[in-house]
Amino acid sequence: MMKRYSIVNKLDGITLAFSSVYQIGDSQNICARSKAFAVQREKEFFLTSEGSFDSDVFQNPIDLPAINPDIRVSRLNLCPIKVDNMNIRATSSSSIIHLGNTCNAYMEARVKNIRQLENSEDDTPQTFETIDELD
Repeated sequence: MMKRYSIVNKLDGITLAFSSVYQIGDSQNICARSKAFAVQREKEFFLTSEGSFDSDVFQNPIDLPAINPDIRVSRLNLCPIKVDNMNIRATSSSSIIHLGNTCNAYMEARVKNIRQLENSEDDTPQTFETIDELD
C-alpha cells in the first residue's frame, strides 16, 4: 500500500446510518453492504409480515468487471493531502467517509422501492405493485 499522509484539522459529521463508516486512518480492505425494502403509501399503515429479502433484487449476483492485473501505476506523492474542515451532513446506505489509504474497496447497496397509491373512484387501479405480488 502506498504511503501518503492525509491531514484534516476538523471533521463534522451529523448523521451516520445503515452500514456506513467513518474510517480515519489506513485500511487494507473495505467492504460495506446494505439491503433496504422501502414501501411508500399515500395512506400510512404498516404490516409486520411485509418486506422479504427473497426478491431477485437482493438475490441475483452482481456482475463485476474483470480486473486486469497487468496494469502498473507509478506515483510520486511529495506532499500530503491537507484539508482544513470537512462538514458532512449525512452518510447512509453502505457509504464510507475515508481519510487515509486503502487497497481494496467494495460497496453494495440494494434497495427495492414500492409505491402504493390510493384508487380514485372513476379511475383504474393505480397500484404499481402490491405486497401480495412480491417475488
